[in-house]
Amino acid sequence: MKKILSVLLLILLVGVVGLLSFLFFFKFEGKSPVVESLSLPQALGKEAKLAVKIADNRSGLREVSLFLEQNKKIEKVFEKKYEVDPLWGSPVKEDSFEITFSPFKLGFKDGEATLIIRVVDASWRNKLKGNIATYQKKILLDLTSPHITVKSSMHYFVPGGSNMVVYSLSEPVVRQGVVVDDLFFKGYPDPQNPNLYYCLVAVPVQKKQVTRMYIEAQDFAGNKATFPVAFYLKPKKYRRDVINISDRFLERKIPEFWNRYPEVPRDNMLNAFIYINTELRKKNNKTIAEIAKSSQIKEFYGYKFFLRLPKSATRALFGDYRTYYYKGKKIGNAYHLGIDLASVAGAPVPAAATGKVIYADYLGIYGNSIIIDHGYGLFSLYAHLSGFTVAKGDTVKRGQLIGYTDTTGLAGGDHLHFSVLVQGVFVEPLEWFDPNWVKTRIAQKLESIQ
Repeated sequence: MKKILSVLLLILLVGVVGLLSFLFFFKFEGKSPVVESLSLPQALGKEAKLAVKIADNRSGLREVSLFLEQNKKIEKVFEKKYEVDPLWGSPVKEDSFEITFSPFKLGFKDGEATLIIRVVDASWRNKLKGNIATYQKKILLDLTSPHITVKSSMHYFVPGGSNMVVYSLSEPVVRQGVVVDDLFFKGYPDPQNPNLYYCLVAVPVQKKQVTRMYIEAQDFAGNKATFPVAFYLKPKKYRRDVINISDRFLERKIPEFWNRYPEVPRDNMLNAFIYINTELRKKNNKTIAEIAKSSQIKEFYGYKFFLRLPKSATRALFGDYRTYYYKGKKIGNAYHLGIDLASVAGAPVPAAATGKVIYADYLGIYGNSIIIDHGYGLFSLYAHLSGFTVAKGDTVKRGQLIGYTDTTGLAGGDHLHFSVLVQGVFVEPLEWFDPNWVKTRIAQKLESIQ
């Protein structure tokens, strides 16, 4: 009997010790919760955004609050509470969340402030109120949007045309440019004045109207500002052209694509041409737009009119809307996004302007092609070449030999397909060939501002 009683007492003692250990280790634990990470910009703007991660691996999280304090003014900007079981504490051991609030609407001012994070765990310490951790961080409030000043006046466009918008900003920014409906064109800073920007803007040839054009800027605190751009879009009617595809043309051109593109249909040459002229054309134009989206050089060489292929005749214009027929049956449509210039076979091709070669390779319907970066988002493309006298990465001078005309790609005869792009948008080359247009739309703006 005594032995049984001793065993029972031992079991009871172990239970009491276990319970006390449980209460001490878990319920009365004294380790405070922690703020594991805090991510926020170098300054908080009108619409402040920050990310926080908190944790308590013992009793779990009870609640978290965030406050903003400035000159004795304090406001709670966030609060979250967690379910707590009286015995087992909180099941949430860590949490991450993003917070968005408006210091501007809460009445705070530009200048220094303090961000306070208060985290409470589910411990029985402090009269069952839990351990409290308070984290403070000095921050900067920037509640003033950038000020935009337009330096250039009325901006005239046609569908497929381009122009330059010049503007200044009151402070450094993380994003700035001109918005044309759903298109964004980045401005490039002046080398001598980083708050002054030059932005080449284009209206795609397919657009018949533009509903809005404005400058947009966002500073490091996330504050945004916009300012309208004065513009006038003059209607322009482009030509319609009919191109008849012959069996002879198919027999001469399709094998070139079968050798390079396994996805081109091989059941018959007509289906191959339809795929090349539609799907491959789209892919090629997308590739070109991506290549010619942003300049790799800081200099700008578009202040002089572009050189064209010497002693050449114009065979097709930019913006021609082509309808393709085969034996009287319509098989497709496409915009011609360049100008076709023909001289003698194998004519030497000069660089239209000084710049950097950023592409020199075979490019689908365009055949052997070169793309040159002239700065500020301005690019020229030379297609259907026989080969290259320059390579990717080379710097070329205005008028320098870069290749020779040929029939590579989808060309029906020996010629140069020449395109101009503004930040990935194909534009009218005739504007850039025109000395007066370049002078009034581009050069004079650069000179007057500088």
